[in-house]
Amino acid sequence: MPVIDLEIKVPQKLSAIKLNQYQQYLKILKGIEKDAEGDESVNVGGNEFLNLKSLEIFCGLEVKESYKLPLSVFDSVLGQLANCFREQTPRVDRFTMTDAAGKTIEFGLIPNISEMSFGEYYDLDSYIQEWDTMHKAMAVLYRPVVLDTKGKYLIEEYQGSAKWSDVMAEMPVNVALGAYVFFYRLGSKLSKHTMNYLLEEALAKEDSTSQPTSEKSGDGISQFMLWQEEMLEGLTRLPSFHYTSA
Repeated sequence: MPVIDLEIKVPQKLSAIKLNQYQQYLKILKGIEKDAEGDESVNVGGNEFLNLKSLEIFCGLEVKESYKLPLSVFDSVLGQLANCFREQTPRVDRFTMTDAAGKTIEFGLIPNISEMSFGEYYDLDSYIQEWDTMHKAMAVLYRPVVLDTKGKYLIEEYQGSAKWSDVMAEMPVNVALGAYVFFYRLGSKLSKHTMNYLLEEALAKEDSTSQPTSEKSGDGISQFMLWQEEMLEGLTRLPSFHYTSA
């Protein structure tokens, strides 16, 4: 049997995986799930393809190289990738990135989310809906630290997501995942407070007019609140890493 000499760079932590790599993975996963709807045979073949593409995206192995791997190594690498995606992803307020020229830049999360401008919020809300544009959303949330005083910091003024979106595509994916979950948990809390207020206002108005349909209307608003909560909870469910042992 010929000796296989392949250099496999396997991420040991989630922070070693870039956001754009995760975006590539999710794009392939989404395509497989779409093709497999109602066709189990496609799903089985799709799992094998996803395994191969995972090694290509996260470890730099070409598909033809992955076919040459010993089965035990193949499964071991996929298992390690799965371990990375099982890590907790807490919010990261500050992190550094070094470019090809060796220049290091520290990026900071918007210090006070409640004080973001309308333009920042509008762009963030637009881009954070889809993982294809998540790097643009991160360019709204994170910008270079320009002032640091006793742990408190200021970040660069927002000049549109285009300025840093390409850089954010290279950011550690654990930072992006932490920010994503944090933003939607915050949105969920704000939504619940808003919906509770609207419900109280609507019921108070109906009680004052003594309309016989008030109970039915109140039930309708309550159902809408339940739907709103379910929707927001769904948004925080992150796509997990899928692989099947060979």
